[in-house]
Amino acid sequence: MPAVGRGAAPRGFTLIEMVVVLAILGLFLTIAIPRMTTSAKTRVRQSAQQLAQDLELTRTRALTTRSAVRVTFDPASRSYRPYLDFNRDSVFAQSQAENDSLRAFARHTLAAGVQFSRPGGVPDLPMLPGAGSITLVSNRIDFDARGLTTPFGSKGVLYLSDPSDATAIGAVSITAASGIRAWIYQGGVWQ
Repeated sequence: MPAVGRGAAPRGFTLIEMVVVLAILGLFLTIAIPRMTTSAKTRVRQSAQQLAQDLELTRTRALTTRSAVRVTFDPASRSYRPYLDFNRDSVFAQSQAENDSLRAFARHTLAAGVQFSRPGGVPDLPMLPGAGSITLVSNRIDFDARGLTTPFGSKGVLYLSDPSDATAIGAVSITAASGIRAWIYQGGVWQ
């Protein structure tokens, strides 16, 4: 038989225990929340890297399918879309069928807050002069079946920025030799 003694009343939490738990949770949140939010510079850098990877993927698809590809850029919607000349007629209708045949990606929108823009005072990328946020002719780039820009020697830059931070500036360059590279403007220098 159990011993009969003091009453075994259910025990709750003391005020001090609750204050300690709340203090620990508050400390955890002050450390974790800033790490979960992405800075404007990080969003621009990641968008530039993603755009460069997507362009390289599209160029590679041109090589593997031996078909021309086109990527169009729409500053208004902050997006870009690839097209594959799957019937090899050298004509881009920019149709849904041409977009679907690429299978790499349908339409990609830049990260939240990032847009195709070039803040005033930002110098040209080295060896790639041109005015505007997109220096490609007609806001597009074409790669032929050999993965070269077409018309031969086409080149340009896509500048990216986030208006919430004047120092969050990036770019993606496409050279005449079809080299694709992501850049970040930091400390007054393109890196």
